[in-house]
Amino acid sequence: MTELTWIMAFCAVGLAPMAWLLPNRWQLPAVSVLTAGFMLAVSPLSALSLLFTASLSYGLFRIKGLTPAWRVVLSTGQSVIVWMVFKSEWPMHQGWQTSVGVPLGLSYYTFRQIHYAIERYKQTLPVHTFIDYLTYLFFLPTLLIGPINRFPDFYRDSRRRRWDSALFSTGLERILYGYAKIVLIGNMLLTDKLAHFIHNLQPHHPSVATYLSIIRFATNAYIQFAGFSDVAIGLSLLIGIRVPENFQAPFLASNLNEFWKRYHISLSSWCRDYVFTPLLSLTRQPVLATLGAMLVLGLWHEWSSQYLVWGALQGLGVLAWHRFKRPSGETSLPVWRSNVVHWLGVLLTFHYFCLTCIVIQKNNWQAVGQTLTQLFAL
Repeated sequence: MTELTWIMAFCAVGLAPMAWLLPNRWQLPAVSVLTAGFMLAVSPLSALSLLFTASLSYGLFRIKGLTPAWRVVLSTGQSVIVWMVFKSEWPMHQGWQTSVGVPLGLSYYTFRQIHYAIERYKQTLPVHTFIDYLTYLFFLPTLLIGPINRFPDFYRDSRRRRWDSALFSTGLERILYGYAKIVLIGNMLLTDKLAHFIHNLQPHHPSVATYLSIIRFATNAYIQFAGFSDVAIGLSLLIGIRVPENFQAPFLASNLNEFWKRYHISLSSWCRDYVFTPLLSLTRQPVLATLGAMLVLGLWHEWSSQYLVWGALQGLGVLAWHRFKRPSGETSLPVWRSNVVHWLGVLLTFHYFCLTCIVIQKNNWQAVGQTLTQLFAL
């Protein structure tokens, strides 16, 4: 059985029954306890890391001697430090990540903790307890594979949830839909069949093979990610919790700005709310705010120079669209010309995103250069 199958089986056999059969007050705490038990069995480091950072981020707001500003700084700081220690290039090059490992779901719960700290500082959160906070963080369906859901939404659903057979059925359908997306399109067609075709094509048409390899990498990443999000949304529905959609046909976006409103929506909206908006308020510089938000978006995946450059390329693409987009008051084009412009935009956006993925597809900058040389060789 794959890890995905194990998680699905554990949620279906363990979490979902506990979420409905126990007395109401124990249902979601039982889900959290089972999640913690699952993490302890699979990766004790992950369970202890999450419990430690969650306790610290909550406890700092209980210390009366600290000002609200220091509470949010220390709370976000400790989350970011743990995230950087495990996700940076240095421990990876030292082999530390192989011997010690990276806590499961680290990037997701780090950004949830930062969201919680900032919203608690702004006093926008509902009255809650430490158990409510742990229930939010130790929620297996979204802990490992996202999306980065928000605490107020989770808390509201946890109070309103009632047994709904239609919702449960929708959850099962969504799980099957996501599983089929991962297995059939991602694993079988893109990972196996297309990779085999590219391998055979490489000796005779290296440029075409390289081009297809780049397209395969970007589309497979999307399919896998979107499929896992579908599974997470479906598993959450089995427990009666709604979590936000994370993808809305991003490859049909006609510009990069629209693309990032459709691709990994929970992450891009997090960067908008907690990086772009504060930077824009402080500096009044949209260019700086956009680049800052997209750099954080890139580093969320991995604290490395390659993801830093990848994030910068996304930011430059968004800025280029803002620079050259048509003014909103400009006379509209005939329908046929508007359709042509739209689909050219879709094609350009798709290829820009795929080409920028070269920098994260390869293991080092030398391989990135070799790929570009092969791609554009005549």
